[in-house]
Amino acid sequence: MGLSIPTLQFTDFLVFASCGAIFLCNGLLNRARIYHLLFAASFAVCAGMSVWFVDFGSYGSVWSPLGWSSAGALFWIGLRLFDGRTAVTRPMLVIFVLPTATHAVMTLAGAGPEAVNTGSTIAYALHEACNALYVFRNGPVRSPLRRLIGGALLAIALAICLPLLPWPEASARLAIVGIFVVDQVSSIVLTTSILALEAERAHAALRRMARTDALTGALNREGLAAAAEGDPGPAGVIVADLDHFKSINDRFGHAGGDAVLREFTRRSAGLLPEGALLARLGGEEFGIVLPGHAPNATAYLAERLRHAVGATPVPWREAAIPVTVSVGVARRAGGESLHEAIDRADRALYVAKTAGRNRVRVA
Repeated sequence: MGLSIPTLQFTDFLVFASCGAIFLCNGLLNRARIYHLLFAASFAVCAGMSVWFVDFGSYGSVWSPLGWSSAGALFWIGLRLFDGRTAVTRPMLVIFVLPTATHAVMTLAGAGPEAVNTGSTIAYALHEACNALYVFRNGPVRSPLRRLIGGALLAIALAICLPLLPWPEASARLAIVGIFVVDQVSSIVLTTSILALEAERAHAALRRMARTDALTGALNREGLAAAAEGDPGPAGVIVADLDHFKSINDRFGHAGGDAVLREFTRRSAGLLPEGALLARLGGEEFGIVLPGHAPNATAYLAERLRHAVGATPVPWREAAIPVTVSVGVARRAGGESLHEAIDRADRALYVAKTAGRNRVRVA
């Protein structure tokens, strides 16, 4: 079977319909992901357009730019929701109506069919190029998947303009074939890239969960070790332990103890400089790593932390839970393992505990 226009239309329909079905299934499996349904609607419109219009490469009817730009608009809105952004902005609304408005205005102004087609084609190509620009300018800059998505959208914008080039009469049909090929390849790339990007995000979320303490939102011991690996240089290390925490649990219940742990995390995070790492090491014990901090600066921050924790009781229901903290401080030398520095800070913490609690000791 040769590459006749009906054959290409049929394969276009199959590709668009298949991509739409994939997104529709994903959207029905998780209704919260509205963007999947928008992607499905976009491909459904494309599937309908691929068999409805035989004038690929030209826009003889106003319904043609309206249909294709509607598909592009749905896809763009889906991308923005996928990125956690507002669905539509005012500049987007202008871009959405541009192809159809260009066609209608030029027709009403009495422009010839060729001029109308040229104007509509350029307006629709601009529509797709703006969508590609959005992808390139937002999200992780170095993400290869984002680049694939942006590249596929840009390829569509360029392919739309192929029939406008001064092709020799014998080769003019190649421009139409090129649009079909780019449509199909880009649709497959867009679908697989978006699904792969979503899988990558889900994997990253699971990795974060595995390294984060569920109660406080701080890092756990594994997360602290992994985060500290990136900077093996000198660092200040603090190990803090809430005093008489068992008594708090006995008097106020585990829910009250949990409230104390969360409040300690909040107060600690409010004091820490940028780049500092805060982790719950287990139970009521927390670790803090301060890259580049000298011993004196670390000890000073530890005193500030002790005062911030003990100055104000933790509100709990109709009660107020008094809290104090004992702190051990150590310095990690460049190249030294974090475990060794934490052990020294832990020994200093033990000295603070035996000396009466609610104090700071430096290893």
